[in-house]
Amino acid sequence: MGAGQWQVKEDGVIRVAINFVDGGYQEYTESLRIIDSLNQLRSRGFEGKELIDTLLTDDWGPPPSIVSLTGTLEDGTRVDERIAYR
Repeated sequence: MGAGQWQVKEDGVIRVAINFVDGGYQEYTESLRIIDSLNQLRSRGFEGKELIDTLLTDDWGPPPSIVSLTGTLEDGTRVDERIAYR
């Protein structure tokens, strides 16, 4: 596996936290499969706004300022990603 590539397990979750430009906040969980999608998109050159819109949604009211993904993978690797929306 290349740098920034994580192996995920079937059970477990990743916490998704979104800070919006208007001061709003949203938090929910996704399966660890979201890390596979994140890795695939990054390998195709996606980053920032394009990465977030493709990974999560592009149907925002007030847009996010930053999206955080946190959790622990099956090998104990800690996920702590922060993606700026720009």
